[in-house]
Amino acid sequence: NKIEVDKMEAEKAVRKPRQKRSIETKEKIVSAAYQLFCEKGYYNTTTNEIAQVANVSIGSLYSYFKDKDTIFLEILERYNDSFFKVHNELSCEMEQYANNLRAWFRRLMEGLIRVHQISKELNREMELLCSTMPQVAAIQKRQREKTWQATLQCFYANKEFINVKDIEAAAIVVFNLVSSVVDQIVFCQNEIDNERILQAGVDAVYKFLIDKE
Repeated sequence: NKIEVDKMEAEKAVRKPRQKRSIETKEKIVSAAYQLFCEKGYYNTTTNEIAQVANVSIGSLYSYFKDKDTIFLEILERYNDSFFKVHNELSCEMEQYANNLRAWFRRLMEGLIRVHQISKELNREMELLCSTMPQVAAIQKRQREKTWQATLQCFYANKEFINVKDIEAAAIVVFNLVSSVVDQIVFCQNEIDNERILQAGVDAVYKFLIDKE
C-alpha cells in the first residue's frame, strides 16, 4: 500500500554517514537529542528543537534520521552498549581477582553505578517509554539477555571459584540482585548511606556465589 511504499522511500533516503563531516553532523544531532530528551522528556521534544540545538537544518536532520523515534532508539542502543561494555570488560578481569572476589564484585557494581548516574534522566524516560513503544521494550529485553549471557559466560569461565551447582540459575539471580542494588543507589532517596547498601550487595553476592560455609 501507499503507506508502506512511503515508509520504504523514507528509509532509503536516510543517509549512512561515511565522511568525517557527515559523521560529525550526525553526532551533533544525537548529542542535541540526548540533551533535550533528558531535559524535557521524549514527548515534549520536537525534531525542530533538536535541529535547532544541533545547529543543523531540519532537512539535514531528516537526511540522517527518518523521525524522532529512530533518534531515540539509536541513543538507547548506545546507552545500553555502555552497560554491556562495563560488564564485559570486568568479566574478563574476574580471574585476576581470584584471591579477592569481593573487590571484583564491588568494581562491577561501581562501574554500573557510574554509567547509570551519567544518564539518570534518560533511564527514567526509557522506563516510561517501554510501555508505549514496543521497539524500546524490545531493545531493553535484548540488552538484558545480552548482559545475562555475559554473566553466564563469565561464571562458566571461572567456575572453579564459584560454589553453586546451577550456574545458569545463579547468573540470573546475581544479575537481578546487582541490578536492584545499582537502581536503589542511583534512583532512590535512601535513609542510610549508599556505601552501606553497596557493601551489603557485595556481601550478598559473595556469600551466594563463593562462601562455602
